[in-house]
Amino acid sequence: MRREMVRGLAGGSLLYASDIHLRPKNQDLICSELFEVAEREKPGLILLGGDLVDHRSSLSCLTSVVSRLKKTAMVAAVSGNHDRIVGYGRVREAVLAGGGAWLLDGGIQWGGLEVIGRVEQYSGRGSAVLCSHYPTDFSPALKAGIDLVLAGHLHGWQIVLWERGEYLYPGAWLSRWNGLRFHREGSTLLVSRGLTDLFPLRWNCPREVVLVKFGG
Repeated sequence: MRREMVRGLAGGSLLYASDIHLRPKNQDLICSELFEVAEREKPGLILLGGDLVDHRSSLSCLTSVVSRLKKTAMVAAVSGNHDRIVGYGRVREAVLAGGGAWLLDGGIQWGGLEVIGRVEQYSGRGSAVLCSHYPTDFSPALKAGIDLVLAGHLHGWQIVLWERGEYLYPGAWLSRWNGLRFHREGSTLLVSRGLTDLFPLRWNCPREVVLVKFGG
């Protein structure tokens, strides 16, 4: 698990889990790890950042995951590109069946924060967190004045040979936002390296969920 502090927003903590890729061969281990972190850290909000299910038979597992996580905190989710494998609508219904919020339908309020799934949902009033799958959403979010963007998708490119400044290489040569944390003009982007992968090959790039704590 990776810990991040974001100052200037309301207090509390949230857990961001992206790139879960549930399928029959991995779902028991992945769910166990996610439950352990959530129950230990007790965040106020759990955000699932897309690429949730890779196999239709794991949709019921996703519903169970959301239902169990809801015993710890509010749960909300968005889809990622791999969710089209089983269908975005099916993934959405699985999250809703577990009692979670589908942020692509509309944002939610959590404490003093507006939590949204699309840049255009931002009201323009007060502080906001964008739960996304794609780091490229940071650029329009920055223009809109959104305080914090959470994204995944890149997996850190799974192999990290060196770091320079904010960037992880060699993946940063191919993806502009291949890094962990970026700060631009008062807005912050946190990029998760993902909870699991399609191809089980990593070097110096651990699997992770991100615990975000807010402070003054």
